[in-house]
Amino acid sequence: MGLGIRKFLHTQSLFKKIVFQLLILFLLLFIFQFYYFLRIYSGLTFRPSEGFDLVLTYSDESSMEAALDLALSRKKPLYVSQALWEPNPFRKHPASDLTKVHLDPTASTTDQNARRAAAFIRQGGYKRVALDVGWFHVPRALFLTRLYLLGSGVQVIPCSKTPLPEHWWAKRLFRMELLKFWGSLGRVALAFFGWETGPSGPIQ
Repeated sequence: MGLGIRKFLHTQSLFKKIVFQLLILFLLLFIFQFYYFLRIYSGLTFRPSEGFDLVLTYSDESSMEAALDLALSRKKPLYVSQALWEPNPFRKHPASDLTKVHLDPTASTTDQNARRAAAFIRQGGYKRVALDVGWFHVPRALFLTRLYLLGSGVQVIPCSKTPLPEHWWAKRLFRMELLKFWGSLGRVALAFFGWETGPSGPIQ
């Protein structure tokens, strides 16, 4: 009986150590993630002052109009990545506004957005790209886009379709992005092992 109790106490102590170490790990990961978001937001601009070759945008809860306006004002092409079931965001615009718009409806997640966009950018030989998405979406979209462009020499310039709101850390969209960030990392792992299917690049 004494031996059994000692084994039980040892197991309980080991379990507590593992739980404590996991809590410390999660805390460190959260601190690192929050620091990454803070670093991106501290340098985020509403409209980029730098030059670029292409405007890149992904579907999210913000309007696509700002991305099109940016592309038209700088006379640059626009790449739009969205899901097949989403409507054409520029259907009310005249054809003259859309001559340089490439609409790719083959992505239903931010990870797929970034993979399709990276293939399009590499194929087109673009070197400086303005990523224009909702303010809340910027850290995750930027991380994934840069990840899939590693080694290409492409510079991705982040900007937001709307100005960064006051007290952004208290917004529901920000809290949702903290969770979605880890979901996207999971999708990266799935794609690495070939478990996420879909076209390898944007349709032509």
